[in-house]
Amino acid sequence: MGSSALLRERISFRKDLEQQAELLLDTLSAANSDALYFNKFDEAGEIINNLDKNSQSKRLIISARLYQKDGRVISDTFTEDYKVLSLQPDPLGQKILASQQLVLDWQDEKLIAGKPILVGEDVVGAVSIGFSTKPLQTELRQTLLEGLMAAVIIAIISILLARLLSRSITKPLQQLTTATKQISTGEWGQTINLQTNDELTTLSNAFNHMSGQLHNVVESLKLQTNELENSRQIAQTRADELEQTLGELRKTQEKLIQQEKMSSLGQMVAGVAHEINNPVTFIQGNVEPAQEYVADLLNLIELYQKHYPNPHEEILAEEDAIDLPFLKEDIAKLLFSMNMGSERITAIVNSLKTFSRLDEALCKAVDLHVCLDSTLVILDHRLKGQGHRPTVEVIKDYGTLSAIECFAGQLNQVFMNLIANAIDAFEEPDPALELNSEKTSQRQIYICTSMTDNDHVLIQIRDNAGGMSVEVQSRIFDPFYTTKPVGKGTGLGLAISYQIITELHGGQLTCESIPGQGTEFLIEIPSSQPLAT
Repeated sequence: MGSSALLRERISFRKDLEQQAELLLDTLSAANSDALYFNKFDEAGEIINNLDKNSQSKRLIISARLYQKDGRVISDTFTEDYKVLSLQPDPLGQKILASQQLVLDWQDEKLIAGKPILVGEDVVGAVSIGFSTKPLQTELRQTLLEGLMAAVIIAIISILLARLLSRSITKPLQQLTTATKQISTGEWGQTINLQTNDELTTLSNAFNHMSGQLHNVVESLKLQTNELENSRQIAQTRADELEQTLGELRKTQEKLIQQEKMSSLGQMVAGVAHEINNPVTFIQGNVEPAQEYVADLLNLIELYQKHYPNPHEEILAEEDAIDLPFLKEDIAKLLFSMNMGSERITAIVNSLKTFSRLDEALCKAVDLHVCLDSTLVILDHRLKGQGHRPTVEVIKDYGTLSAIECFAGQLNQVFMNLIANAIDAFEEPDPALELNSEKTSQRQIYICTSMTDNDHVLIQIRDNAGGMSVEVQSRIFDPFYTTKPVGKGTGLGLAISYQIITELHGGQLTCESIPGQGTEFLIEIPSSQPLAT
């Protein structure tokens, strides 16, 4: 008998013992409920004592206790003096009363079972029974002994049968097995010769026929495999060439798209700046004389009011109609606002010119801080709060930088892509930002510049938006990869930015992001270019 059978026997015995315990506990609970309800502890103790005298399962039951509803022992059967009234609550009794259901505690060579005694829904006490598990050990040992004896008998019979069969079957099968192993190792054409005039001879003949056919098939497969290997190598070579060509085409396409985009953007920006510049210059040139003229007219009106304090009724009516005091006060503010607006437009036009860089050489020494500021001016409308969208604060920590040799137009495009992506990150729905109103009101983009020890320029652009997952970080520089909805991104911005920094400027562009905390892009480029003109 195996270990599984022993386990089944053990489980069956445990279940029987648990059922017997529960049945006996139910009987004792019913017998003691009234006595305990009316606090007749002597009567309840007699009932438990009778269990010792009348039990038919005395070899199994080794203890029985009755408890008050506070956990103290009323009666302890199978002792010299079964009437025991303890002064302190018994831990087992308290455990049974607290559980208010059947309690089973398997210990070494015994089972302790307990159950509360109920009258209606009131707990009036508890009872516990202890059972010995020694009979289980005895039965299991007997079962194990019987299983071992059966196994020995079966083993002896098996040995005798094996010896009888080995002479007529085993040896021919060994020859067949040996020949099969040789074929499996590549030694084709193996044959066996048996003269037993039985089914084994038929089997050996079939094996010899199969071996010959298998040898022919293997030789044919070798020829076909060689031909397929040659074809595969040719196909792999062509596939590698096509993959290389496709990669070059993709890079060329990205460069053409970037060049065309920058060219179109630069021409458009330069054209818009030129068209705006003329009327703005005209407005700026006339605002100051207009202020002087209006001041002269207001001064003249005050002289009239001083020397002609009693004007005609029609003049008084017109003064009331146009609200002359308000007009005199507001027209100065109006002209001042017009002057401020024209100066703002002039600053934007200058930023557009700086961003386009059409009037400068391809590679030239520039002030990176001016490039960053011009980009921020262009994106100013997206940084300001509108409706439900809070304002994005830009914190600038500019270090001391000399003029840097770089391709300014392309570098401006990198700044534009990175800062625009940071702004986009705030506009994407983020549950962490929506739940944290304090963080929502502190949307910030941090821009820092500094010089490194190896004469490189380090530019840090960091936001405190929702961050990116590890999977997204691993693909952000791949061409045409985007997490934005259809129509809101081409997936080329960061790929082109990476190419501009690494290939055009010989620098590095890296990204560090923590989900829920933010993203930081690090740009590091040399302060001078070897091919600068």
